[in-house]
Amino acid sequence: MHEASWAPTGFTLLEILLVLLVLGLSAAFVVPNLPQDKSDEVKEEASRFYQLVQLWTEQALISGQTFGLRVDDDKYQLFKLTPEDWVPVEKTRTKTDVSMPEGIGLDLEVTGFVDEEDRLFDRESLFDEDLFVEEEDKPKPPQVVLMGNGEIIPFSLTFLDGKKRLWQVTGNDVATFEMKNLNEDKE
Repeated sequence: MHEASWAPTGFTLLEILLVLLVLGLSAAFVVPNLPQDKSDEVKEEASRFYQLVQLWTEQALISGQTFGLRVDDDKYQLFKLTPEDWVPVEKTRTKTDVSMPEGIGLDLEVTGFVDEEDRLFDRESLFDEDLFVEEEDKPKPPQVVLMGNGEIIPFSLTFLDGKKRLWQVTGNDVATFEMKNLNEDKE
């Protein structure tokens, strides 16, 4: 005769705690990667630009080359000055051509010019982009120059969510950069 033995059914406390630990670790990796609101995405893009422009300026200083930054409404690109002309920088370890996600815009203001009354030339005539219309294959010239001696043309680049100005990265003539929140009620 075979005697029936008592066999426990269900889970032990150790098994339950192990499952809770695995779920907790999974949540720790999943939660930061959940979709964020648009202002967080704008902050990420501003932070990326801030870090890239610092790297590009250091690269110009170390190599002694002159680089230029072309900013459009929804993208920016790094150029290099050659004896012939400005040419896009080939892909390196860092991105050199960045497009903004849908809904994020850019507004560049070049701030390094002298007062209009002290100028020899009209500012608009120096950067007349219509001069380049007939040369369709040729990219438009950069608006910000990062020189090999460590100086740059001062600028202010604002990151927008639609028309709302959220973050701004500024650079002065000695390549000191600052990133600030324009929407002070949130951080």
